[in-house]
Amino acid sequence: MSIDELTRMVAGTYLFAGLDDATLARVAALARVRRLDDGAVLFQKGDEGDALYGVLEGKIRITASSPGGREVVLNILEPGEVFGEIALLDGLPRTADAAALGATRLLTIRRGDFVALMEAVPLLSIHLLGLLCQRLRAMSERIEDAAFLPLPARLAKRLLMLERNYGETLADGSRRIAMAISQSELGQLLGTSRESINKHLQSWRREGWIALERRHVVIRDTAALEDVISDGELA
Repeated sequence: MSIDELTRMVAGTYLFAGLDDATLARVAALARVRRLDDGAVLFQKGDEGDALYGVLEGKIRITASSPGGREVVLNILEPGEVFGEIALLDGLPRTADAAALGATRLLTIRRGDFVALMEAVPLLSIHLLGLLCQRLRAMSERIEDAAFLPLPARLAKRLLMLERNYGETLADGSRRIAMAISQSELGQLLGTSRESINKHLQSWRREGWIALERRHVVIRDTAALEDVISDGELA
């Protein structure tokens, strides 16, 4: 893969978006491409935090497990998203497990190379600090939602977030979430069962607020879902 192709891929990830061309080229020069088969484990909790990853194709499932074996899905990462940045910066062990959902292609940057680049380009460190603060704010919001919002409000909020990030406009003006995600995966993300997710989605489908396709949701009435969130916040 050419340096120009790597530079375009680096520029397309949220972590490096907005950097000047010269810095992007220097980051791209450190990058390598790695391929994973469906279900392949990238790393496990406790492994050395020695690299940063960006999803180019496929999906990565980030999970945590309790001592009793209960698994919680923390995130499902799509192309353009980056992960492993905390371990990349502090060098401490991984705090979760990561595995491929489907055939996956990753952009990989080794920690030693990246730390040397941050020392040479201080603006890169400032850029990353700002993005890490955004991640912390988002995580804080998710924790608050889990503690205070009922499931319908959390589900509506998650659907609208997915629509903002992955939505595509259809001929009738509705918005289809292009990211393929199953009801089971939504349940895992929200800490509930597939049956509970299905119950609310089917209810909203009957109301005409959404349409359901195989592993996709079409948002037809954004205002109705926003009302569900508002009602949950007032409950």
